[in-house]
Amino acid sequence: MPLDISTLETWLWDAACKIRGPVDAPKYKDYILPLIFLKRLSDVFDDEIQSLAQEFGSLQTTLKLIEQDHKLVRFYIPEPARWPNIRRQTAGIGQYLTDAVRSVARENPKLQGVIDMVDFNATAAGTRIIPDEYLV
Repeated sequence: MPLDISTLETWLWDAACKIRGPVDAPKYKDYILPLIFLKRLSDVFDDEIQSLAQEFGSLQTTLKLIEQDHKLVRFYIPEPARWPNIRRQTAGIGQYLTDAVRSVARENPKLQGVIDMVDFNATAAGTRIIPDEYLV
């Protein structure tokens, strides 16, 4: 489901408040923007799948074709990196998010160095910068 402006504002504010303690204010964007971009990519991917499903006659056929030829969509989003799967994660979220953005960048070379610049599982002085409980 695509975000409307009000939902996006609320989501951004809540995300910023959650990481306020562990992350300096100027670094918020380093963590929040890749997530927003990933959410948008996932929404667009879902929209393209639905459109192609009408063209090809079924969702199942469309998914098989996309797996065989990623060029059928503007940006291919691997299954684990799709937003509904990300939302289902309850443990190891930092590593999962890092793996998700990196897999999207691997599948879409145009996004390398854009979406995969942050490590959500990074540590400083042996402690996670953003613990998983802040990423939930």
